[in-house]
Amino acid sequence: MEKTNKVMWGEIEDDENFDYLLPAKQMIGPDENGIKKVIEYRFNDEGKTVKVITTTRVRKGKAGDKRVVERRTSWTKFGDAVHDVAGGGGFTTVSKEDILLERPKSLYGTKPEETKASQELVKPGAVLMICRNCGKKGEHWTARCPTNNHSSTTDHAEASTRTGTDHHKADSYVPPNKRGSITVPDPRKRNDENSVRVSNLSEDTREEDLMDLFGTFGAVARAYVAFDKMTGTSRGFGFVDFVNREDAQLAINKLNGYGYDHLILRVAWATPRAN
Repeated sequence: MEKTNKVMWGEIEDDENFDYLLPAKQMIGPDENGIKKVIEYRFNDEGKTVKVITTTRVRKGKAGDKRVVERRTSWTKFGDAVHDVAGGGGFTTVSKEDILLERPKSLYGTKPEETKASQELVKPGAVLMICRNCGKKGEHWTARCPTNNHSSTTDHAEASTRTGTDHHKADSYVPPNKRGSITVPDPRKRNDENSVRVSNLSEDTREEDLMDLFGTFGAVARAYVAFDKMTGTSRGFGFVDFVNREDAQLAINKLNGYGYDHLILRVAWATPRAN
């Protein structure tokens, strides 16, 4: 049903929605037969006002039987629900067990990449304990590795074999560059130019631990931990010689003031010794 009233341009504002120009929506009924009419107005494609009448029948039905629900509410409560007020909790039971969430394994495996930047390895809270014997990280020091006894036995057997071989060759000439005494470096000598002094070490720290710790920044020529000659305990400091001076400077910048084995390290350039 259409009305002949056409929208006047003077009544149109700068708005794309012109529904405010239409008459209000009307609702009639429902009557005794359940008939309800809804009268509303809208614009057609030609810009004319169109009256739309929608007629519907309303029927009232009975809701579902609630006797089963009421019968459940009369049951005797048990467990933690006994102390709950009627309808106060809104639940039947609550799980009291601890639920542990496991992080799923990586899609490409759990083995970390072997090549990482030194800046990523040294972060607050990062673990730099790497055992040189078994390769485990963050579990124990190299000096406390369970495989130390086996390694020492193997090394002793190899040393015995080399001693026996050298005994048979005692009468033959051995060049100086192939003699065992020449290849063993003197732990008391160090390269002062690229040497770094690290102090406030724990009693359990060994040369292997320093090699693992400082080796993340570059090639390490040697590491030395000072021990007391009388008691055999660590004196709390040591030296690390780098091949490149730039790597030594990077280690000083990253490890000075870093927490290691519950102690704060002090890393600086080693004082050159007098000739």
